[in-house]
Amino acid sequence: MTAHPRAAELLLIADVLVTDYSSLMFDFAHTGRPMLFHAYDLEHYRDTVRGFYLDFETSAPGPLLASTGEVVEALRDLDAIAARHTDAYTAFREAYCDLDDGRAAARVAERLMR
Repeated sequence: MTAHPRAAELLLIADVLVTDYSSLMFDFAHTGRPMLFHAYDLEHYRDTVRGFYLDFETSAPGPLLASTGEVVEALRDLDAIAARHTDAYTAFREAYCDLDDGRAAARVAERLMR
């Protein structure tokens, strides 16, 4: 899927996001659908490569999975995984999606029409 020219299209049709630390998580959070984080290199990424702007390990809106096997198991029991991470997901959306209510264009149009 990485060769697809428009990631937004893929996010709209995906039932679940499986990612590493991609900023796509902020866009996908608007869908309300589950996210799984394949964090096989978490320590290396955090301590050597780039680090994080937020405390990713405590605020990730889904499980941090260390192996492909863990990702597969999470996909098999996605409803239970999503239920276990409801609070983290809600907190993430409140922190990063609070202004995006789906009515921004309507507000702009209303203001322009005045």
